[in-house]
Amino acid sequence: MSTIDRDKLNIIVSDLKDYLIHHYSELIFGEFQHKIDMLVMNYSRKLPSFIKYSEHDDLLSIARIEFIQTIRSWDPISNPAVWPFAYSRINGAMRDHIRYLTKADPSRLYNWIADAAYMYLAINNNRTEFASKVEDGVVLKEAMKQLTEMEQKVIKLKSVKDLTLNEVGENVGLSESQVSRIYRTAIEKLKKILS
Repeated sequence: MSTIDRDKLNIIVSDLKDYLIHHYSELIFGEFQHKIDMLVMNYSRKLPSFIKYSEHDDLLSIARIEFIQTIRSWDPISNPAVWPFAYSRINGAMRDHIRYLTKADPSRLYNWIADAAYMYLAINNNRTEFASKVEDGVVLKEAMKQLTEMEQKVIKLKSVKDLTLNEVGENVGLSESQVSRIYRTAIEKLKKILS
């Protein structure tokens, strides 16, 4: 095959890929969506829980974007199977995202550790007395009534619904750091009320 023929073929393949992606992206995603979802789920399992839950949607978006970019750069002539190529690129993109997060924003890790430490201290400071009071739901319910409405809402969303601080913030219309402060204050109040 001559260089001119190869160049023309590459242009045709590129135009065809753009056309297919533009007009058949839903069909293409439908074909590979399950594989992409499973790849993200399996990758997420290996992550710490404070990252896994807060980054799942981002990882899914990154995987989809990387899949489209893979389709665009894929050469079906030299490599007829797209999934092995997409698999390695999607994995790499997710790894890069997590690496960037842990280098760029350690505050998320620090906030998670601080929350866990406050909860641990609140529970373990006076373990037997605290545990017996918490078991009695009436005492806890009465203690919760002494908190402000916002503190009650933050405690319920964080502890009962198991949302991240960021998700709680989105729910109540506050920043993650504001929610963290309210949560710590509420835990301290509960600790004093229950002791």
